[in-house]
Amino acid sequence: MQFQIGDQVVHPVYGVGTVRTLTKQRFAGEKVRLYYEVATGGPVVWVPINEQGTTVLRGIASKQSLGGCRQLLSSDPVPLDKDRKIRQLEIATRLKGGLLPALCEMVRDLRAQSQRKPLGITEDNLLRKTYKAVCDEWAASDGVTNQTALHEIESLLQRIDHDSVPARSIRESSF
Repeated sequence: MQFQIGDQVVHPVYGVGTVRTLTKQRFAGEKVRLYYEVATGGPVVWVPINEQGTTVLRGIASKQSLGGCRQLLSSDPVPLDKDRKIRQLEIATRLKGGLLPALCEMVRDLRAQSQRKPLGITEDNLLRKTYKAVCDEWAASDGVTNQTALHEIESLLQRIDHDSVPARSIRESSF
């Protein structure tokens, strides 16, 4: 199997969790399949394992990979397209893999965009959700609390605040 009981994993929707069990289950009249039971910060999630032994889960980023993420967060943001439809397609494409570096880039770029012009509701919600996902995975990877991870990420992002407009801290908004 791809993951063992006790492994920390990332679910694309529910975020960071821990594999609690591996069991055979039958849901909604389907055939019996293998499932990982994953405890997340919210609900317990049953994640099916396909016949090839793979799943939508991925392992958390390694502690060593955080160095590259630190560089991404403190580097100059990439401007997002001004056209809303093109911008949304670009964002979806960039987030498709769901890996931590891509999430860090999106937080950096959406945050920079929000300093130039207020984000729409959809993009503001995406920024909050992505920021939370980055903090959760960062904390799990680095072995620190979410608050410590949030503080470090905020400090990295503060380095790139070039505008005189004060950056709106994600701490000011609820996750």
